[in-house]
Amino acid sequence: MGVAAVKRSVSVKVEVRDMGEVNEFIGMKGMRDRAAKTLTLSNPGRTVTMLEAFGMETSTPSKAPMVSGVQLTKTGEDLLPEGNWYAELVGSLLYLSTTTRRNIVFAVGVLSPFMSRPEQDHMRAAKGVLRYLCGTTRLGVVYGGSEPLQGFVDADRAGDVDGCRSTTGFVFTLNGGPIAWASKGQLTVATSTAEAEYVAAAMATKAELRLGKLLSALRVDGGAAPMGEDNQACVALVNNPEASGRTKHVDVAYHMVRDYVARGGVAF
Repeated sequence: MGVAAVKRSVSVKVEVRDMGEVNEFIGMKGMRDRAAKTLTLSNPGRTVTMLEAFGMETSTPSKAPMVSGVQLTKTGEDLLPEGNWYAELVGSLLYLSTTTRRNIVFAVGVLSPFMSRPEQDHMRAAKGVLRYLCGTTRLGVVYGGSEPLQGFVDADRAGDVDGCRSTTGFVFTLNGGPIAWASKGQLTVATSTAEAEYVAAAMATKAELRLGKLLSALRVDGGAAPMGEDNQACVALVNNPEASGRTKHVDVAYHMVRDYVARGGVAF
């Protein structure tokens, strides 16, 4: 009944054609298990095609997309030759990360800044992601159950070696599967782990507010979504956001840069 009501409501606004249950959409494969009440989204075909295009289909699989603690930087040395496939490779990985492979989002974020002048080390790291995909071509995301909206947020302090900026990472799940996620560099240079985690929590909170409005429009009342955070100093600051001599610069700097970028400025 709910699906039929949505179809009627959409057909009033635009011309639609009911083509039945979706099995494939923009390269994604959808499998519905009605008995278990689950929906699985994967992208094995495009993953295999990408591996074949870069000659990595028979490579030895690795256990993780990227080695823990890896720090890539721009040295200007050992550059890849003109016409290399680095940008195309990272673009293909980016597509997968935004559809069905959320587990490579961080790795793609690490590789993306080097697309203009990639070096041999950058290509080796990118091929490391391909080796991971080689052993996990059929992995995807599964939605099922009735779990409410919940989020998890973390920060990698000063992970950007060139700019000393931290990275914000968060994911929100609903009914057991991710519906919103991000891994992106922060606009300001955090002077402490607590500050980096606090800025990350602020970004995740904004995402949660947008999701709450969307779910409300869809008549799904998820209530206030809990967010997991692993830094006690950040949690204490969130619970008591009043500025002190040690923390007032966090709020001022964050809003100053945000407003500056909103006016068309460039953060540096």
